[in-house]
Amino acid sequence: MMWINGVALLRNKCQYLAAILANLSVVCTGCAMGWTSPVESKLTHPKHSPLPTVPTDAEFSWIGSILALGSLAGPPVAGYIAHRFGRKLALLTGGLLFAIAFILFVTARSVAQLLVGRFLQGCGIGFALAITPLYVCEIATAQRRGSLGSLVQVSMTLGMLMVYSIGPYVSYTTMQYILLAVPLLFCAAFSQMPETPHYYVSHGRYADASRSLEYLRGECIEELQDEFGSIQRSVEDSIRNRGTIGELFRDHANRRALFICTGIIVLQQLSGINPVQFYAQTIFEKTGTAIRPELASIIIGGVQVVASMITVLTLDKLGRRPYLLISSGGMCCALVALGTYFYLETQRVASGLSLDRLAFLPVLSLVVFTAAFCLGFGPIAWLLIGEMFAPNIKSFASSIVSSSCWGVAFFVLFYFSSLDAAIGTHWLFWTFAIFTAGAFLFTYLFVIETKGLSLPEIQAQLNETARIISDDKP
Repeated sequence: MMWINGVALLRNKCQYLAAILANLSVVCTGCAMGWTSPVESKLTHPKHSPLPTVPTDAEFSWIGSILALGSLAGPPVAGYIAHRFGRKLALLTGGLLFAIAFILFVTARSVAQLLVGRFLQGCGIGFALAITPLYVCEIATAQRRGSLGSLVQVSMTLGMLMVYSIGPYVSYTTMQYILLAVPLLFCAAFSQMPETPHYYVSHGRYADASRSLEYLRGECIEELQDEFGSIQRSVEDSIRNRGTIGELFRDHANRRALFICTGIIVLQQLSGINPVQFYAQTIFEKTGTAIRPELASIIIGGVQVVASMITVLTLDKLGRRPYLLISSGGMCCALVALGTYFYLETQRVASGLSLDRLAFLPVLSLVVFTAAFCLGFGPIAWLLIGEMFAPNIKSFASSIVSSSCWGVAFFVLFYFSSLDAAIGTHWLFWTFAIFTAGAFLFTYLFVIETKGLSLPEIQAQLNETARIISDDKP
């Protein structure tokens, strides 16, 4: 039995290789999201900065937040390229955008050049997050689709951990050269991988589709006729039953799914996760904790990777709702504790209060916060989109939810520093805590459990009064 399983694994190794290499684009995404954490402190010190002057607070806000605008602009272009020219070319285009961004950073002599690079990074993120799941879904077997599809969250956290681990210990320029190697490696390696059979079939290129499927499965096409026929029927049905934007709002199940998915993704961004990931080192510097800020950031990055892997291994056993409730509850408690520490910090000088015994609290709070996020609201918010919407309407729904995500992300990132100065760091984190408490209530009241349910069963639950139609005869 072990010998048979080993042979099957070797035969399917190409789909694993293609999925892993495709997810290098998501590693680039993690690098872009964590980039500001070590770079902001470098830009504030003229000796370490490539810029002639220190950026203003407004310029720092734009450097952090313009990434979200690029992420908002990227998916429509990525979708067009993927449909017209192929998923592979769309992903390689995203990799090229990341590479150009790091070249701009290496040669940067002005804030404007940094802003252009950050916008291109955002576009690259839009390409990676829109196309990577699609590519992996189309090359994977049904038995491997879940595990390979969940590589996205792990890859993103690996990219952030890479930046947190390298950035503080090398110069600004050296950091950009190291990070430039990631998209270059991705483009060089992924260019050797095949286009998906689904794309070829949709364009009538059946011979190319056969060769792609043979490579991915390690078998001749004569042994893959059932799977090839299934792909052909699926693609033809999708083309024949193409949905419209109107169906998304007319149908009760679609409206409810859109409400749930948009609500979860907006509350995900209002939890403050992006400011924490973008400015982890700066936040730790403000706490004055005995642990070095760069070391604390590495701890946070490592925790994110571990928590993401735990979710991958256990999500189908525990379910979506329990993980979302655990996630939002954990984030809320951590943010309350972090806000309380910053409040006590403001009272320390006036009251002579010593915080030595609470020096562990900022690190512990952020560890719990990021772990809780990666357990639930990080991966599940995007998973629900794939589970709740029918295939013919999924692209429209995904665009709306993605636009909501990055629109709110831009708002939070742009005003983070201004709100910090206006209301105080303690109230800023308490505000995020209020939103995570709202996320707990939203999940409890509105989110349905989708674990182990087929699409018709999920649609029936969303319709509330609809019967689940079964083909079984009484």
